[in-house]
Amino acid sequence: MKILGVDTSTAVGSIGIIEDESVIAEYSLNVVASHSAKLMPAIDDALKRSALKIQELDAFAVAIGPGSFTGLRIGVGTVKSFCYALKKPIVGVVTLDVLAYNLKYADKFICPILDARKQEVYSAIYRGGIKLVRRTDYLCAKIESILGNITEPTIFLGDGVNRYREVIVQNLKERSIIAEPPFGFCRGAVVALLGYERIANGESDDYFSITPFYIRKPEAEVRIESKRANG
Repeated sequence: MKILGVDTSTAVGSIGIIEDESVIAEYSLNVVASHSAKLMPAIDDALKRSALKIQELDAFAVAIGPGSFTGLRIGVGTVKSFCYALKKPIVGVVTLDVLAYNLKYADKFICPILDARKQEVYSAIYRGGIKLVRRTDYLCAKIESILGNITEPTIFLGDGVNRYREVIVQNLKERSIIAEPPFGFCRGAVVALLGYERIANGESDDYFSITPFYIRKPEAEVRIESKRANG
């Protein structure tokens, strides 16, 4: 089964193509350009270099968030369009799961952190090992609140680490392990692989109803609700 995985939840856009559990191609780019400008050329290039036509793909997987509101809309919207036009299955995977998978076999707690702005982060805590197990809900909270629940040595990764590195180290000291930068972004191939695992378990999503997983409401939606509440 050939699956295309797409992630546009952070500044680093990534796509990957797998066949069953083997990686055929992967493309990641961290440049100052919108995902709307980067995504389609990246998909086209990866398909050409893999000698594949988009019609030959069996399914699509997309990171649904949390992450950048605009980036998520672009990624999810693009993949939904492909699946609708080609009548292929679509599978959504959570961005934090994708990040944690980068360190799946580390026998420690793993804590991906994405900058949610407003002095908050998106996060969850996982236990690595033979099987990756999520130990908390998906969270949007102050970094201090996340750290207050950590009592064991924990690996931190993600785009929020650089911003909060000093806070993490000061609070946890020797219990804090900061992953190297290459582990700190979502890989398109991992998105595809997690999508493959869901499909192998008989799961898929509906391309009409699948939406970004924001955790926190977009600011525009908050403003509208506030205006309605205030008459």
